[in-house]
Amino acid sequence: MINHRFRARAKRRFYIIPIIGLLAAPLVTAACAVSPGGASAGGSSSCDVPYNAAVLNPRPIPASLDPATAQPPINTMTIRASDLGGPPGIKPAWVSTYRLTPSEVKRICAKHLTAAFLDWSGVPYNLAIESAVKRVFGALGIKLLRITNYNFNPTASLAGDLASVMTLNPNIILTGGTVSPEQLASIMEPAVKKHIIIATVSLGATGWGIGLGKPMVALITYDFKYLGIQLADAVHKAYPNGATLGYIHWITDSRAIHLRETGFLDELKKYPNIHVIANGGPANALSPNSGFSDPTAGSSEAYAVAFLKAHPTVNLLFAPWEDPPGVGEIAAIKSLHLQNKVGLVTMDLGEAGAQSLSHGGVIKIEADSSSYDYGVGMAIASAAASIGVRVPPLGIVNTWVVTPSNVLASWNYGHGPDVKCAPADCGG
Repeated sequence: MINHRFRARAKRRFYIIPIIGLLAAPLVTAACAVSPGGASAGGSSSCDVPYNAAVLNPRPIPASLDPATAQPPINTMTIRASDLGGPPGIKPAWVSTYRLTPSEVKRICAKHLTAAFLDWSGVPYNLAIESAVKRVFGALGIKLLRITNYNFNPTASLAGDLASVMTLNPNIILTGGTVSPEQLASIMEPAVKKHIIIATVSLGATGWGIGLGKPMVALITYDFKYLGIQLADAVHKAYPNGATLGYIHWITDSRAIHLRETGFLDELKKYPNIHVIANGGPANALSPNSGFSDPTAGSSEAYAVAFLKAHPTVNLLFAPWEDPPGVGEIAAIKSLHLQNKVGLVTMDLGEAGAQSLSHGGVIKIEADSSSYDYGVGMAIASAAASIGVRVPPLGIVNTWVVTPSNVLASWNYGHGPDVKCAPADCGG
């Protein structure tokens, strides 16, 4: 299965640091004891023992990620909850504005809440979200009962994962990923009926309100079109003399995927020296052409081999994200011995991208977002809702372009303090 393969590779290529004794920076002081590993131990938590809860504070954006473009003025961000299947009229706020006071933290801790996270993959990007959820819930005395992985299969696996965690009677459920809003609304209905607090990554649910007292308390995402624009601008900068870009996408109904690829393709139209080629018609994120329906590495590799044979002028290939589809496309490039001719442009930095960018490999351009702050946003929003405290219902995290000179900073900021990049991959 996908999850087992990725987690096995994760153990070989990057490090996960245990979350023990890492809440030491004296920024926000709260009162609640935390058990080793970052998660409160059921009913044994004490809310009378003070400790430093710096994990609840926003982190500074490294200078090498260009904070002015990574987090521009919020009024320039175009993402809306309705873009992801949520209700109209909800504008974004930066997740860095999500705050809890020490007294609110103590009130949350005193409730002895429990939670579950229905994740969708096991790659470093997702492990970073899990790490943040563990840290923040640990700082709030919330016991994380279970993390599951539905492996991009919402119809079967997500429904089954929900059924399994519902038997544990959690107060909070977090989820997200590659599900349509219609699917999410249907699958998660049992949790709504039990008034469980729900927060998601990059996904609304058809017919649901978002906010305090609504079926979904918060939707945490980033401005997908903006990241697509950043990526296209980076392609133009890296190929000032022009390039022939082969567009291979994942044929999906995921609105998040559509948004960022539409932003990418639309921005590329500003650069006539970047010629885009697609199979079966024009490049279009919403069209069922020029792509694969299965995002696993094996499927993307097979498709990319055929694509490159059909389009020998391509010198830059697009992958919808790095791992697994980008990993499959890299394998295709190498199998055809084109690694000195064809590069890859993608997003969602993983170990393949870190190694390539640090050492002149196949991946030439990559954009990333702070997946760690996805977890921070979901955890703070859901915890705040448990005591009737409102945070902005649509929270967004930062995005930036990864370059050979900022690979390590990109990894550390995007993945947080626990999911470490192997020195051999990040330029060490």
